[in-house]
Amino acid sequence: MRQLIVSFITIAVLHAPPTAWADPSEGMEPDNPPGAGPHAPVAGPEAPPAPKEPEGAGSDPSALDLFSLRPGGTGGLESRDSIEALFALASIKQETGEYHEALGAWEQALDQVRERHGRWDRRNVTALAGIGAAHRGLDQFQEAIEYFGQAIYINRMNEGLHHASQLEYLDAIAEMHAMHSDWQEAVQLQEYAYYVHQRKHGTDTPEILPALFRMAQWYQRTGALLSARNLYEHAVGIIEKHYGPDDIRLVDPLHQLAMTYRFERFPAAVSQRREEPSFRISAGGPPPERDLHSTQMQTLNPYSVGERALVRSVQIQLDHPDLPYQERAEALTGLADWYLLFDKWNQAMATYEKVHDLLREAGWDDDQVAEAFAEPVALEFPVPAAPSPARWTASVRSLEGYIDMVYDVTDRGRLRNLDITDANPEGLLDFRLRRTARSARFRPRFVDGAPVATSGVTYRHRYIYYAQSAEPVEADTKETERSGELQETARRDSD
Repeated sequence: MRQLIVSFITIAVLHAPPTAWADPSEGMEPDNPPGAGPHAPVAGPEAPPAPKEPEGAGSDPSALDLFSLRPGGTGGLESRDSIEALFALASIKQETGEYHEALGAWEQALDQVRERHGRWDRRNVTALAGIGAAHRGLDQFQEAIEYFGQAIYINRMNEGLHHASQLEYLDAIAEMHAMHSDWQEAVQLQEYAYYVHQRKHGTDTPEILPALFRMAQWYQRTGALLSARNLYEHAVGIIEKHYGPDDIRLVDPLHQLAMTYRFERFPAAVSQRREEPSFRISAGGPPPERDLHSTQMQTLNPYSVGERALVRSVQIQLDHPDLPYQERAEALTGLADWYLLFDKWNQAMATYEKVHDLLREAGWDDDQVAEAFAEPVALEFPVPAAPSPARWTASVRSLEGYIDMVYDVTDRGRLRNLDITDANPEGLLDFRLRRTARSARFRPRFVDGAPVATSGVTYRHRYIYYAQSAEPVEADTKETERSGELQETARRDSD
């Protein structure tokens, strides 16, 4: 396997906050995270049209046979450039989840690109990124990271060090590092991607907001709440400057700004960073010495600042004439939940009552309002993460486990009498779950507008854990079979 370490300049991003809602502004289209997460196929940028080849050189039998569309006579696919045909075939196989076939087509395309156009041609980027995506679909993350890294390197040779066309590959590598709890590596890549966006859009323009929100999401995801908070504050300033102090675009950054205070008080579970990174796209020097989960220590948290941000976000929604009643009610319910989490019981109950009134104003009858608050809702239910494997090898596979539990919720939203009724695998998280669940907080159910206790609440917690595969990896199996055949041939020859 070819090893490649790509070097780029690490950029110290201004203190930045976390996430944004789906559409921060009507005039801006946010950069979506890589499709369906780390396993989504990544199709590289379209390759420029290949130069016309001599007659007969454009049809590759293996590609055409895989298409099963070889015409009986002349014309059709035989007249198309074989590299383009391979790109199309590999993309189709990838979209349908046939990753082994996609990998073969991408590799064949890469060989043809290098043979006909050289190792630095722009088409290499498409083929290398395709190979990386196929390996990712096969859960071969080390190989995927290496090939995406090669794609980035050649892309920079063609387009320049800070060109935006590399961003999708940076995202893909960052997601895979995050899957393996390499948070430092993942965030460094995202910081560099944010820097590329800043070079393109500037630091204080509306166009930078989607990238700013994405960077803030990564900080929040990794527990770097102070950086996330700073970014959200910066986003609020940009929107106020360009759209005014009451613009609906302020709702999301204000809401997420408040959430950074909430998560500081009630930290979300963040996987521990592994000590030996499997791959590094370094930055012209050693990475900054910081631990995202320990150096951003809790300050004397002025939770009132977060509360004011949330109140302002809710008020903008309540004052917005075109916002549906149900969305306003959801925003107001979120504020009531905040008061409940921060032990402001009277304010919480008064705000829940305002929600009931708002729903009735929207035309809901008493039964519909009662149904909306008929069950307790978990506001904070900390569950431990399954341990990561000591070493990530090709035989490590991710599996889904679950824990079934039953418990009571008091009229004050506290969990009592937790009992684990079933677990698979048994004993992996049971003890730690019992310990962490003590701090769970709920919105209690309401009857006739008053909170009441609930008994016998059931819940199945699903989670991902890692185990060594009982079956060898397919590639290893093929290698073993080939080795056995060679040994058998050698034995017969010696006889």
